[in-house]
Amino acid sequence: MAEEINLVEKAQNDILEYISSHPGITQLPKEQEFVEILGVSRVVVREALSQLRVLGIIETKKKKGTVVVQPEVFGAMKKLIGRGILSKETLKDLYELRIMLEIGMADYVFKNKTEEQMETLDKLMMEETRIRQLRFNASEEEKADMSEQLRDIDVRFHSVIFEMTGNKSVMDFHKVLQHLFTLYFPSNERDYHEQTVVSHVGLFNILRIGNAETFRMAMRLHLQRQMDRMEKVLNNTACTNKAIDS
Repeated sequence: MAEEINLVEKAQNDILEYISSHPGITQLPKEQEFVEILGVSRVVVREALSQLRVLGIIETKKKKGTVVVQPEVFGAMKKLIGRGILSKETLKDLYELRIMLEIGMADYVFKNKTEEQMETLDKLMMEETRIRQLRFNASEEEKADMSEQLRDIDVRFHSVIFEMTGNKSVMDFHKVLQHLFTLYFPSNERDYHEQTVVSHVGLFNILRIGNAETFRMAMRLHLQRQMDRMEKVLNNTACTNKAIDS
């Protein structure tokens, strides 16, 4: 069994080498052709191709056979997180990495942000303010619904911040870990952002009239509550194993 696994890994590497040595290739040889090229059994070739499909490197299309595609950089990670099979320690590392990125990417945010993105944030801020004002006289059921709306605004706000970097890999990484943004659910009495030192409005104002260094410090303060609550959030992850939306 171990020998067969090693053969599959070798076949997978050989197929990747075949792809890289044929620039511009779109269609791969058939299974039997790979059997002859690689000198392994058809079972091994089939399993190697199957694993490459999971990684998003190849696809099987009707009437076209096996074709090479441009894979998502974090495609495999997305599948693993979505299935809830990563350890709590690994999730902790990823969660911390997300926080590190958001604090550290201030220079790129200021360099690449657009007026359209600022307008999107402005609309989110107005909607957030409106909901918070309505919460004062809302019933418990209405507060629960409003808390979920505020959580959605939070996700959208931070999504725009990641988009402002102009870096596709950073944006893809954010999408992969997006469910970690939504694991907390603000309580009716005191939601998450009522306990932050710097609010979304504060971040938005710094984006409008401040500089990268000020924004970096403000983002660190904004995320401090999440860092403090990380253990609880990750316990939530272990219990819920929420799947990521495509």
